[in-house]
Amino acid sequence: MTLTLWLDGDCSKGDCVEKPLIEGFEKANPSIKVNLVSQPVSSYFQALQSASVTGKGPDIANMWPGGYMTPFLPYMADLSQFMSRDIIKQSSSTKFYAKDNDPGKQVYAVPTGDQWYVGFYNKKLFAQNGISATPKTWDDLNATCTTLKGKGVLPIVNGGEYGAAEMGPLPEWSYIASTLSPDDWSKLYDGSLKYNNPALQSQLQAWADLYKNGCLNKDALNSPDPESQFIAGKAAMFFASGSWEVKNLYEKMGDNVGLLVPPYSPQPQHALSETAGSAYSVMKYSKHEAEAGKFAAYILSDEGQQIIAKFGLPPTRPGFTTAIPMMNELIKMSSAPGTTLYPMFDDYTQPGVTDAITSKIPQVLVGQLGVSDGLSAIDAAFDALPAKQKDVHVNLTSK
Repeated sequence: MTLTLWLDGDCSKGDCVEKPLIEGFEKANPSIKVNLVSQPVSSYFQALQSASVTGKGPDIANMWPGGYMTPFLPYMADLSQFMSRDIIKQSSSTKFYAKDNDPGKQVYAVPTGDQWYVGFYNKKLFAQNGISATPKTWDDLNATCTTLKGKGVLPIVNGGEYGAAEMGPLPEWSYIASTLSPDDWSKLYDGSLKYNNPALQSQLQAWADLYKNGCLNKDALNSPDPESQFIAGKAAMFFASGSWEVKNLYEKMGDNVGLLVPPYSPQPQHALSETAGSAYSVMKYSKHEAEAGKFAAYILSDEGQQIIAKFGLPPTRPGFTTAIPMMNELIKMSSAPGTTLYPMFDDYTQPGVTDAITSKIPQVLVGQLGVSDGLSAIDAAFDALPAKQKDVHVNLTSK
């Protein structure tokens, strides 16, 4: 028999973890084949919604947490019936796919890895220019920028990634918002705390001042492929990214690249934005639900975790490490004493709010829009939501 698995993205070059996972699963289950179907990223969730309504979607569906997953809850099987609760609770990120973020309740998807918003720095450029410590605060970052500019080095590069016309602010926005507690993030999500508040005003102004003071490239709004510029040594820091680029950066730059949590904080930064990465759900309308459940269980099995680690992604169960030092460092940072873990901010925002952040916040950075105007635009986007979309209950608590 054959299962159909939908992937949110292109795997034609084989550069995705799904390939080795499927190969390992089929070897362990010779009577089951898995047909991997790549779907366009831009229309993936719309296509999955349409297919699910008619009961003609895949047996196994690529899923993302938070607001991405909510519309599909009626169609997803509880995966706890296919694996032990102990294995589920061992997984650091399965909670993001569980009811009420509680892995002891229904589990709607299992992740193929953890994921972080994080920045990077060029160790060689830092050393060559006499910078011995990475910045931990806004003041540190401005001082580092001053030193690098004085040496003729571009401190930070930004721009449109992956063919986008403009920069994507969501990774950096998570750290701008980390001046608020996780509990206050919950209030932003349900509207009980306005975005246009003094704490976010101060943070956003500090971010915009970086551009005003020449710490970023002049075309930061729409410079093509900033990551390639960072890899080529044309800039010392790159913040608009995440752990999905660790493998590529390490392969291209080796030990010259290091992790740098965006130091967007008046006090030493102890925040880290972590959420489950891509995951897989078993759809209730599948005619082969039990077999699809075996694939979900395989992801969290010892063998599945080893495959994920070998591929270079961070497994979600303890005891499995990758061959990439930076990835193991991220895992260690997540459990370090004093670290406050936040999710990726946009995993829980409503689409209209996410659109407002994506479109308005870059304009604030480059001075095309004032700080209060930008934050007010996000509040306006929330106010315009249907009442049902405002009724969100995200229980985030400080670590």
